[in-house]
Amino acid sequence: MNYKNVLKVSLLFSVSLCFTQLTLAKDSYSFKSKKEIKENLTPGIHDIFEVRINKNVKKYISSYLVRGKSNTQRIIGNATIYFPIFEEYLNAHNLPNELKYLSVIESHLNPNAVSPRGATGLWQFMAPTARKMGLIIDDYVDERKDIYRSTDAALQYLQELYARYQDWGLAIAAYNCGPGRVDRALRNTNGASFWDIRSSLPKETRHYLDRFVAVNYAMKNYQFYNLRPRYPDYTLQMTQVQKIRTRFSFTKIAKLTGLKKSTIVQLNPSYRKEIIPPNHDGYYLVLPAIGVKEDWQEAIIKSRGLKD
Repeated sequence: MNYKNVLKVSLLFSVSLCFTQLTLAKDSYSFKSKKEIKENLTPGIHDIFEVRINKNVKKYISSYLVRGKSNTQRIIGNATIYFPIFEEYLNAHNLPNELKYLSVIESHLNPNAVSPRGATGLWQFMAPTARKMGLIIDDYVDERKDIYRSTDAALQYLQELYARYQDWGLAIAAYNCGPGRVDRALRNTNGASFWDIRSSLPKETRHYLDRFVAVNYAMKNYQFYNLRPRYPDYTLQMTQVQKIRTRFSFTKIAKLTGLKKSTIVQLNPSYRKEIIPPNHDGYYLVLPAIGVKEDWQEAIIKSRGLKD
């Protein structure tokens, strides 16, 4: 057989195979029945609100697993940093584990995320709500970007919303659009659940539970859609926390810990000027669990009060 013909046939076969794989990947979510999607969610999600699978859920599943594949792989990788922290606080507050997916919807697990309206951080707090929940926002610090403080505040806020409505569907909706709008929708419809008032909520909030379900499904089943996590640098995946009560610059911390300043900046996005200001209660300093000088804590203690 002519080698040119063999090469041509081989090339055509490869192109055909790639096209078939792309087509299957593009449409694979559409082959899932409502029952299959429902059965492949985390069991806990069925305990917090009535799950309804509709065309919007399928659309959002596609947006995470097909059209937004690259971003979802980054989200899954970043979950190695943030989900253990979220889960620790969820356990402490005795809240459903599934609430961690709210941060995926809100910020795509990006602590530096800022919406067009000014909502900021992993949990997308607006400034008035953040301050109401005790977060500090000033010239030096924006605790909406602090992983620990913002998570604690977000979960306290969700606790308050659940105490108000005794319904997680309504509490989650209120987290997105504010309790005032949920209260108004309840009055106007005489409803008692999210599904009762859905049509009276702002457009984004009407589909919020659909997105919540889609994120849950995507994070649990991504491997079946040929997605691979894009993990952050290994030094960022395991962290340790120290409370700092006196002024420290990131330059000094880098010298005392042996870390690159860029690593400190990446793990501590809440400090606007690369300086931890003095605070009686202390601010969190997040550092990698590995690659740090063994005596860094002792060095910081000895250096307190010294100028750079």
